[in-house]
Amino acid sequence: MTTAESVFARDAPLFVESESGRIERYPRNTWLRWGVRLLAALPFIGIAVWFQIASGGDWSDTANGALAARVDGLPWGSSDVAALAELYPILTSVLALVIPGGALGLAIAGALVGGILIQLIIQSMQRKEFPQPVRVVFVATLALTPMFAFVMTTSFEAALGLTFFGLGMVDLVRFVTYANTQAGFRAGLLFACSALSDSTGLFVAIVAALAAAFLVRSRSASRTANAIVVVFPTLALIGSLVLLGVAFRLGPLAMIRGNLEWDPARAAAVAEQLLSPSGLLYLAPTIVVVLTAIALRYPGVGLVAPVMTAMILLAFILGLTPPGVSGINYLLMLLVAVAVVPKPTTGVSVLLVCATSVILWGIGWAQAFDNDTVSTWMRILAGGAP
Repeated sequence: MTTAESVFARDAPLFVESESGRIERYPRNTWLRWGVRLLAALPFIGIAVWFQIASGGDWSDTANGALAARVDGLPWGSSDVAALAELYPILTSVLALVIPGGALGLAIAGALVGGILIQLIIQSMQRKEFPQPVRVVFVATLALTPMFAFVMTTSFEAALGLTFFGLGMVDLVRFVTYANTQAGFRAGLLFACSALSDSTGLFVAIVAALAAAFLVRSRSASRTANAIVVVFPTLALIGSLVLLGVAFRLGPLAMIRGNLEWDPARAAAVAEQLLSPSGLLYLAPTIVVVLTAIALRYPGVGLVAPVMTAMILLAFILGLTPPGVSGINYLLMLLVAVAVVPKPTTGVSVLLVCATSVILWGIGWAQAFDNDTVSTWMRILAGGAP
């Protein structure tokens, strides 16, 4: 073999997503595809409208209520640069400004985002040729838990951030495992969009970079390069915000709402919560994902789960988590599992993946009844007193 031939042989990807280079969308017909998205969104739109009726239009205790109030109170005509900090996360704030209907409008928009996310997850599993039972169980686990409905209908910020993260993880796997360069650049932009949509998304790229290092790689010597590609857009975004704050002598973190300040009271509350039975329930999805990754012989991927949980808790301690939001860690675990779990090839692996999904579904319901915010939301929907 000549030198040139050896170079090309070494650079050739080990795994190919498609021999033709073209990946079909699912469903193939554009109208049918959007029909699936709308059909998936309709139950959540119904939940949002019913909450509006059951609560008497009171969204004040929800993240959407806080977002609508914050956007309405922004000094849009002000020349004060410090007011720009209130725009963060910028993408969500701008969309909240143009979406009509206040908190209800944001809830309906979040429901539509949830429908798009469900369809794209179905498409991802179709492309990876998951067995039909795995597809059904995965989608049911995600869509039929109160946590998903709660987040999609009460926090447009979290709904948008989670969707960008989930799609970014799907493209991350396509980039790392199948050497799809376009998917890699798109993943980096999607993680940056997550940071622009949800304040907790600032830490998402760190988790993505870790995942890129441990996923099955199509090119064995690409670990560092993969991590850089997916983390660079978010780092550039954070760097731009830091430079803007420094340039106007407001401080390096002034452009980030929340200022990334360590809150000892919140840290103590987190430590106390984690040591309680509710804390064990909160950590249960993380533990399940880690154990499943070990059982499937991908222990490195299992490291992503505890790091993700740590980042979510850190975001809360630093004051980045919007008020009235719950279930973020649970949904992130589901999205990570859907994105990184390889195609089950044996009956045992199919059974293991399905069992894991069912266990996570049960945990989601248990968390919903254990969480005061979510259980109050469910009581309102059921016609009970707040």
